[in-house]
Amino acid sequence: LSKLKGFGEKTQQSVIDSINYYQSNQGKFRYAAVADYANLLVAELQSSLPNALINLSGSIRRQLNIIDTVNILVNRNADIKEQITSISFLNNATMEGDLIKGKTETDVRYEIKIVDDNEYYYHLFVETGSPDFVATIQQKLNGKTNFSSEVELFAAAGMPYVLPELRDSTDLMQVDGLIELSDIKGVVHNHSTWSDGKNTIAEMAAGCIENGYSYFVISDHSKTAVYAGGLTEQQIIAQHKEIDALNTTSGIKIFKSIECDILNDGSMDYDDSVLSTFDFVIASIHQNLKMDEERATQRLLRAIENPYTTILGHMTGRLLLSRPGYPVDHKKIIDACAANDVVIEINANPYRLDIDYTYIPYAIHKGVMISINPDAHSVEGIKDIRWGTISARKGGLTKKMCWNAMEVGEVENWLTARKKKKGIL
Repeated sequence: LSKLKGFGEKTQQSVIDSINYYQSNQGKFRYAAVADYANLLVAELQSSLPNALINLSGSIRRQLNIIDTVNILVNRNADIKEQITSISFLNNATMEGDLIKGKTETDVRYEIKIVDDNEYYYHLFVETGSPDFVATIQQKLNGKTNFSSEVELFAAAGMPYVLPELRDSTDLMQVDGLIELSDIKGVVHNHSTWSDGKNTIAEMAAGCIENGYSYFVISDHSKTAVYAGGLTEQQIIAQHKEIDALNTTSGIKIFKSIECDILNDGSMDYDDSVLSTFDFVIASIHQNLKMDEERATQRLLRAIENPYTTILGHMTGRLLLSRPGYPVDHKKIIDACAANDVVIEINANPYRLDIDYTYIPYAIHKGVMISINPDAHSVEGIKDIRWGTISARKGGLTKKMCWNAMEVGEVENWLTARKKKKGIL
């Protein structure tokens, strides 16, 4: 590249960084890409070994965003070594002592560990938690390894059972009222054929009803996002007329929103007279992503301070395994959201899962609510709320602090109170 015109040192380094990022993620998978498949592997093993104890373990049982290996634990009494040829996906496996290793036809690595029957649940505990988590609990077990369940193991350590997804550290071992998928009442952040979505607003509304939700938020792209069919001011007026009509016939409350681009200087893509026509505004960065932490943080801070910004969308712009996202000072951003009554999105698209769950505890501490949003570009995309909920649970998000766990009337009251407080109603 150094011999080609237009490829200076910064551009060359950017290409090198992209190649290194790509190479460092080889053999890794987004959790959503392997979760259901991993359960099928367990089911196939269980079908061949009906009397065996079989569980997922490791990072996939903790439901990490990124998985490199599907770990499975089997008790020795299952005689898996003798029956291996009858289990289809193990045909090409290798055995190293009590460890069976291989790859599925979709190139997913798996490891099956065989352990003694009387220590099965101890090993399930050890193989599931992070090293720090395991070491902390082990100190309380006084060397005991024989348990009839993990519940009994944690009781022996003098504590209640800890959910696998909370075993990354000892900071969030017990959370009361942890968010459940069934707690989500509304589908926030959706795109339609007005911009780059695959389905009409009416079709999206019907999809939300079919999935059991009581309201949904249409938030197509703003005008600067020309590549995504961003809406002009005239199109917004027409779309709002359509939404008004659908609100009388569709059987579900449809909120008028927009995913408004945050411009380079942190200003919004429309002026206040346009922003005021929406029920609320989701503010996101989509362009000019190559920023240092100071610039990215200041750009976000200015957008957060806009009184019409209600929800901050995908905070870092990351795409898991594809793009690391721009660096931001998460605590400064969360502090600003707290000061300006701005909700933070956890974008449930499995390629994003942004904000990262590790920052949710700080957001809760600061009183900032989190909205689990699918960023759906189709009816099928609504179901991505599942992945956002899983990630949110890992961060200890409670139903109380989840914005779209509110009922539709509560959301309307919240929005009205916020606008009055901001002086924009």
